[in-house]
Amino acid sequence: MATEIANLAAFIAWVEELEPGQYLFRGVPNETYEIVASTYIRLPQANRNPATLLRINEEYLRDARLRGHSLKNGQRLSDLELLAELQHFGAATCLIDFSQSAQVALWFACAKGETNGKVYAVRTDGLVVFKQITPVLLKEDLAYFFNAEDYSLYQWEPQPQNNRIIAQQSVFIFGGAQIEADAECVIREDSKLDILASLEKASGIKEAMLFPDFDGFARLRAYDKSVEPKGRSTRDRGLEVNEEIQPYAAIDVYERAIDFYTAGEEK
Repeated sequence: MATEIANLAAFIAWVEELEPGQYLFRGVPNETYEIVASTYIRLPQANRNPATLLRINEEYLRDARLRGHSLKNGQRLSDLELLAELQHFGAATCLIDFSQSAQVALWFACAKGETNGKVYAVRTDGLVVFKQITPVLLKEDLAYFFNAEDYSLYQWEPQPQNNRIIAQQSVFIFGGAQIEADAECVIREDSKLDILASLEKASGIKEAMLFPDFDGFARLRAYDKSVEPKGRSTRDRGLEVNEEIQPYAAIDVYERAIDFYTAGEEK
């Protein structure tokens, strides 16, 4: 049975109790989610096999190249590099995101979802061999990595194609074999907001830090995000109203602020 986590301290204790070794971490917002490529999520269970996974991703690559999306900064992207770009902008590919940082994975487990989340720990120096993507292998076509005679798992720590990869300490795992977790913990739904606050306070881990690119900047300003103009705190608004000789209105502003912070403390 997976350990239940209710705060940041308990999570750090769980990480420290892992067997000695090299680990990658993956956080998911729903504890029922498995470690699978996002392409599989779009497929019926009966069609979830390496051959189908390869075929669909090859179609992605072909269509992207036909539409002129295979160049970046004047350089032709390899199959893996192009898939990483596609995934960056939301495509469901064969690449599975992991992080070298357990706390980054925890943030993703807490960031959304009105249900328990989960963090997986996968050991990369244990019994299962993860083949490293070298500069030479990076040039290979995608089909090279899905050899039906020897399904393998590959670990790719991409060069910093974008700031998001750097901020999230991203590593991709992919291949024909199934990925099994060496350890996992459940993040309680009723603790997610408190854990997010602790991560930001202790390590500066928040959405703006993990998504520092233009796409992330825009998403933080989407229609469903709350907004508070900078430089105009509740105290500032109260002072402005008070200076306009509207003392009762100022009192109302201060009282609403007190109610807001009191409600937050009660949670």
